[in-house]
Amino acid sequence: MTRIANRFSFSFSSSWRWFSQHIRARSALWRDLSRDASHPVASRLRRQLSRARYLPVLRVTAVFGAVLLILMAYAYAYIDHDFVWTLPIWLMLFSAVYCVIWIARIVPLMAKQSIFGVLDEISVIPPGRVFIYLTICKVVLNSDDAVLWLGWFRRVLAGLALIVLLMTLCIAFAMLSESSVLDLAAILLDLFSAAAVIWIEHSQSAVLASLIAIEAPARFGGKIDQTIVAIVAFALAQILCYAAALSVVIALNRISLALMLLLFIMFRELLASALWRLILHRANEEDFQYTRNL
Repeated sequence: MTRIANRFSFSFSSSWRWFSQHIRARSALWRDLSRDASHPVASRLRRQLSRARYLPVLRVTAVFGAVLLILMAYAYAYIDHDFVWTLPIWLMLFSAVYCVIWIARIVPLMAKQSIFGVLDEISVIPPGRVFIYLTICKVVLNSDDAVLWLGWFRRVLAGLALIVLLMTLCIAFAMLSESSVLDLAAILLDLFSAAAVIWIEHSQSAVLASLIAIEAPARFGGKIDQTIVAIVAFALAQILCYAAALSVVIALNRISLALMLLLFIMFRELLASALWRLILHRANEEDFQYTRNL
């Protein structure tokens, strides 16, 4: 019995170590993408980007966000407390606006570098293809300080969720005599998980959008419009991660919001890690800085 317990403990420890390494790699990738590039290659890319006409990220996101708030109010009126189970959907709808615009900028900009032969030139020098991939993404994401302002907005939302959590905590202590400790702990865990998802979903969506914009056109482009391929792939990835998390909770017959949100985050982390590995493998750069410790 002790041997089985030790084996289980070792297996869990190894799995958690493996998963945490992927989380750190994705976090490092996000920190890099959220910093504007200062390399001379980035200046050239900015000039190319400025010549094309695209929808303004912040204004379009603000308008869509206002519409989304109205729809959320109507949805809450109909489904009441079950509304929180749809939180990932609303967050993904909000992030989909700016992520789709970013994809629509990244794919053509990358295609131009391929046409101009920039990718072939850089692939033979130390920075490599992944360097130009990430530089393109950084230039697009940081255009008009979009990442900065969107990140600030998500911090405000997460802060509001934290205030609700603290208020709920005060109410929970006041009602301690009427409810069991386990029930109150479950409610607090659900609220804490919801606040974490509000914070993490933004960076996950941005990383997924960038990686899909890099990988999807190369895998499934062909004669089809590469931008459409990348946008459809991004939409499917978002839907499947949520559907998979919900399906697992239903299959386990454990109606736990915290578990569903945790699985939702985990599946997206694993998807981002798999896409990053595919990109590195295609570029023959397995020793790139973000995955040396994996």
